[in-house]
Amino acid sequence: MADTAGDQPAPPTPADSGTDGDGLDLTPRATEARPGRRPTARRVVSLMLVAGAVAGIAFALVRLVTDASLFFLNADEAVERRAELAGQRFRMQGTPQARSVTATQVDFEQAVAFTVAFEGVAADVVHVGSPPDLFTPGVPVVLEGRWVAGRPPDLDTFACGVNDGYYFASDHMLVKHDNEYRDTYPDRLEAAGAAGASAGC
Repeated sequence: MADTAGDQPAPPTPADSGTDGDGLDLTPRATEARPGRRPTARRVVSLMLVAGAVAGIAFALVRLVTDASLFFLNADEAVERRAELAGQRFRMQGTPQARSVTATQVDFEQAVAFTVAFEGVAADVVHVGSPPDLFTPGVPVVLEGRWVAGRPPDLDTFACGVNDGYYFASDHMLVKHDNEYRDTYPDRLEAAGAAGASAGC
C-alpha cells in the first residue's frame, strides 16, 4: 500500500486562518458607516446668533470708519464749495427757515423739503425719512448727505427757498436739542444759533 502522508495538505497556520495560536479570530471586521450627526435646532439658532453678532459688529465698524471720514461744513461753506463737493458725502449744518418746510415724497418714501441758512447763505434740502421729533424751523440741524443737481422728484419748487438748481439730499439728521448733537458738536452750538438767522425768507 502506498504511503500517502506526503500527499496530504499541510494544516493551516494561524496566519492563514486569521486566528492566533489560541483560536481567536483576528480578521479585521468591516466597520459600518455611521450616519452624520444632524445639527440640532439649538445649534442652528446658536450659529445664527453668532453670525448676526458678527454682522452687527462689522456694520458698526464700517459706520464708525465712514462717520470719521465725513467732513463738516456750515451751509455757507457747503454752497461756496459745491462744485468741488459734487457727489461727495459730508455733513452740513444750518438752521431751517420759517415757512420753508414742505412734506413730500422721494421714491414713495416720506420726505421733507426745507431751506437752511448759515451766515446769511441759504441752501435747499430734501431729507428722506421722518425728521426727528425735535425738528422745527429756527432750531439748527446737522444733515448728512450730498449735493444733487436738478429738481427733486415730486417737488416743483422749494417754498421760500433758493431754487438755484441744486439741493442737499439728506438721509440722516441731528437736531440741536438732541443729546447726540450736543455730545458730538458742543463747540458749534452757540455758533449755530447765532449764524442761522433768516436768510430773507
